[in-house]
Amino acid sequence: MTNTNHALILRAIERVARMQQNGGDADLVWPELERSLTEVFGQRLFTVLAYDEASSRLGRLHSNRLDINPIGGLKRVTQSRWSDQVLHRGEIFVGSTREDIKSVFSEYETLWSIGCESVLNIPVRKNGVTLGTLNLLGEAGLYDHADTGAALVFAQLAVAPLEDQVHKLRGLEDPDVMEQV
Repeated sequence: MTNTNHALILRAIERVARMQQNGGDADLVWPELERSLTEVFGQRLFTVLAYDEASSRLGRLHSNRLDINPIGGLKRVTQSRWSDQVLHRGEIFVGSTREDIKSVFSEYETLWSIGCESVLNIPVRKNGVTLGTLNLLGEAGLYDHADTGAALVFAQLAVAPLEDQVHKLRGLEDPDVMEQV
């Protein structure tokens, strides 16, 4: 990583951290986090999902593309390589190609239509428990050399606002049809 990249990452992290210090409301933190992640990693689509292990559901708390991924959307989590890696073991998932997107997302054709052919799923964890994920999607291969250390720092900065909003997921009714993950 160059000094320029290092300084960019540090400034982006500092902005989100300062917002947290000042008691940042989750509705204000998500756009700032999105802006900072865009500067560091770049993405076309950014979502924040809360995870409720008890009900095996993910609920969308933030999206920069409400036309594609509206807030409040629910996904039923099924047993998969992705859920084991990201939700259970708390490891970052990097998908580099259209096939990687197709293997993880039921709405892959919609994602492809907006130029999303790679993904960086960053689990947000506290005390070994996954609270949710930060999801960045962009053009093919975008995250192949992503700084996963910086991604983990951003995820930790998302713990408090995610905890504040995770109760929203528990209060949502199960729709008749849910996307599968």
